[in-house]
Amino acid sequence: MITNANGSIYNPQDVYNVLRTKAKNDLRYNTYFDILLNTLLEMFVYEGLPDTIPQRFLELYLHTYGNVFISKINGDIYATGGTLSGEIDAYGLGTDAIAVCPIGQAQGKRDIDIVYAINNDTASPDMLVYWIAHLLQENDNSLEHNIIYSRLLNIPVVRDEKEKAAFDELIDTLIKGDLKAFASKNLLADELENGIQVISLSDTDKVDKLQYLSRFADDILKKFYNFYGQPINSQNKSAQSISDELHGMDSVSFIIPIQMLKCREKMCEDINRIFGLNVSVKFSTTWALEYNALMLRDTNGNGTADTKELDTEQEPEQEPEQEPEQEPEQEPEQEPEQEPEQEPEQEPEQEPEQEPEQEPEQEPENDLELEIMSKLATALDTTIEELTELVKGGDDDA
Repeated sequence: MITNANGSIYNPQDVYNVLRTKAKNDLRYNTYFDILLNTLLEMFVYEGLPDTIPQRFLELYLHTYGNVFISKINGDIYATGGTLSGEIDAYGLGTDAIAVCPIGQAQGKRDIDIVYAINNDTASPDMLVYWIAHLLQENDNSLEHNIIYSRLLNIPVVRDEKEKAAFDELIDTLIKGDLKAFASKNLLADELENGIQVISLSDTDKVDKLQYLSRFADDILKKFYNFYGQPINSQNKSAQSISDELHGMDSVSFIIPIQMLKCREKMCEDINRIFGLNVSVKFSTTWALEYNALMLRDTNGNGTADTKELDTEQEPEQEPEQEPEQEPEQEPEQEPEQEPEQEPEQEPEQEPEQEPEQEPEQEPENDLELEIMSKLATALDTTIEELTELVKGGDDDA
């Protein structure tokens, strides 16, 4: 429930229900515009601003007009709209400034008496908010029409007003879910006998197209947030992406936010210089998390970033302390002591001891072989002598 300026209470839903189609489209557009603009209004956080400059008004001027004028009006410092005037400098900018608000105005030299701050290097408003809001509103219109024309709805064809009234009553009963009997004499007789003639203005097969319109809405939002440092890395089920591909837009998406931050830092420097304040600006928590993760990925050359990687920032400090202490102490002490002691002791002891011990042990085995071979040779000589005698005996007999 909302109370208007006259003090009366009304329900916004009741107002929406009586709006015409064009008014509903305008309402949808304005709703999306506010959502997107509110997103940008949360990009930065200020410290040290005077109470007369609420952050939301300061950022509203920058995002919607592309510039803001900060000056003293009636003794207090305000952020207002304004214009440049007077003689132009080498870049075509007026050297005088006029700041205007509902309670008064101020005139003075630009960047001397009055701070002239810009939203980005082109001093332009964020027109992407208007464009994306329009696309989202048009996509919603397509969704609504697709939903309506995908309904299973047959429209009866009647011959006169009486039949129309009868069918209207039947349809109302069907919509409400009430079970009622319908009695009529001769009315709808032909329809009951021959069937009801209907026409269909809908196509139920088109209901599957709703998923593409819903996905298109996601792509529209992705386009917006990718420009302003909140990269949305989504992928279809049919596509698999590696980590580097998922974070490929991260650095590009921060081009505009970093430029906007620099313009606001310049504004804070001018405010502090002209009005003697101590104003500062930085990324809000949401943007700072994305920015720090981007810097961490660039530093580590890694496609991922989490709290574990944040802890690794301490490793370069620990490694140089541990390695020089452990390596020089252990290596020179252990290696020089072990190498000269073990190598000379083991090699002379093992080689002379093993070689003479093993050779005498194998010599008896060689003597046995020599003895066997000697006996075989003796037996062979004996056999040869016997054969020779036998041959000689045969010759003598002959």
